[in-house]
Amino acid sequence: MQLLKLIKKESTTSLQTLLVLTVVSGVAQGLLLSIINNAAATAAFADLNFRNLLLFVIAITIFILAKRVALERSFVLAEEVIAKLRVRIADKLRRSNLAVVERIGKANVETRLSQDTLTLSQAAGEIANAAQSAVMIVVCVAYLAVLSKVAFMLTAAMIMGGIAIYLRNQRLINRELQQATEKETEFFVSLGHLMDGFKELKVNQAKSDDLFENHFKRICADAERVKIRTGLEYVRNFIFSQTFFYILIAVLVFLLPALNEGYADVIVKTTAVVLFIIGPLTSLVSSIPIYARASVALGNLTKLEEFLDSPIAAAERMVAPARIDFTGFKEIVIEDATFSYLDEMTGRPAFSVGPFRLSFAAGETVFIVGGNGSGKSTLMKLLTGLYAPQSGALLVDGVRLQASHYAGYRELFSIVFTDFHLFDRLYGQTNVDEKRLAQLLTRMELDEKTAYTNGRFTHLSLSTGQKKRLALIVAFLEDRPVIALDEFAADQDPEFRRFFYETLLPELKAAGKTVIAITHDDRYFHCADRVIKMEYGQVQPTAPAANTN
Repeated sequence: MQLLKLIKKESTTSLQTLLVLTVVSGVAQGLLLSIINNAAATAAFADLNFRNLLLFVIAITIFILAKRVALERSFVLAEEVIAKLRVRIADKLRRSNLAVVERIGKANVETRLSQDTLTLSQAAGEIANAAQSAVMIVVCVAYLAVLSKVAFMLTAAMIMGGIAIYLRNQRLINRELQQATEKETEFFVSLGHLMDGFKELKVNQAKSDDLFENHFKRICADAERVKIRTGLEYVRNFIFSQTFFYILIAVLVFLLPALNEGYADVIVKTTAVVLFIIGPLTSLVSSIPIYARASVALGNLTKLEEFLDSPIAAAERMVAPARIDFTGFKEIVIEDATFSYLDEMTGRPAFSVGPFRLSFAAGETVFIVGGNGSGKSTLMKLLTGLYAPQSGALLVDGVRLQASHYAGYRELFSIVFTDFHLFDRLYGQTNVDEKRLAQLLTRMELDEKTAYTNGRFTHLSLSTGQKKRLALIVAFLEDRPVIALDEFAADQDPEFRRFFYETLLPELKAAGKTVIAITHDDRYFHCADRVIKMEYGQVQPTAPAANTN
């Protein structure tokens, strides 16, 4: 039902047309049995046999054409729905705040939008084929009622009883399937550690062995156990369905003639009916686990989208962006702001910053300093609008930011974080000044490492320091009022570090840019107008920048 609702909601293709084609193909296939039985009974009469042959050709032509079009449309419809789901969820993700995306996790998103959507795609043809088989079975069972009411009632009762037992077993399998998908997500998280931390693992054998032997292999073993358990249940259910069909034939052939004298006259035809529906019935039964997997996959996608639609995730997305231009701001104030990271197990705050009050004047160069884990990056994320304060507020020239303001407010900033991502194209920049870009590449000593050709950078396999320089070039090209840098100089050589602090920062200040930089380079603190020190999530008093050593 969930799948049908989704298809009806998402698809522009007429579901009614698909259903009609499915019914037509099923009826045509069912009629083939009646035509074949009649042809067998009138084989001695040439005229009647020719008429049955003509009916057979018509029926099989209708069956083939209707089934082909129905399957083709089901595949097109499924891919259309999946594409819309992927685009919509990705759009909601990009318009959520950073804290929400961090909470969901990269592995969870990848699993949902790759494996689960693939499961839906693979299920489309199977489910369409099963629906056609179901119609064909109904036609054949109706034909069986015409041949023998006793055989019809017995067959219908046994089929319904068999399906009830099968579905009862399937409910257990569904629970196992849910566990299997959860284990798959854990597997992708662990695989991410293996790939993203490859360098760290390569130089530390103990760490590599611990991750692989005690974590990665354990998750794989857990996933294996759940999948084997699920697979064995599938096998038992499949064997039950196969055995059930042969028991039904045995009852019709051996038992029913002894109970009903008139039945012997139609025993061949009724047996033919049962033999004829075994294939479609097997297809229908086999589609149940496929439908179950698709339902679990759809449930996972639905949960993800429901979370993205929850008030905490959709607060900013659900309001129309306010048309306020903050470009000419005079002052940004963080007023009594707090933010807490929650423990996933207990739901309690694991680390908090604030409350504190800070102001940043336009054109200032401000350094944020402090030890690892002191809250510097969290403060930067609050300041740049990537995190919304859980209490307190951000103010721009006295205007208290609301949810509708944040999209416009973030347009003030170009940011290079320590865990930045370097894009191969200058997305969002339509008229790139390639001459200036080439000059910047030369000035940043990157002209021999990469170039900008055909709308993209030719080479991104750079050192971390070089990647940061390229990211800074992109920030320069964006030409926004505020440049926020998180440990930019940490991966630079001494010469470029000096160039950054003593040449680039003064040039930015002279150009009217506001620079907010997280740094540990105490020998260059004099290059800032102010230094803000963080400890344990709190702002500490500091001496004027020029006197700080």
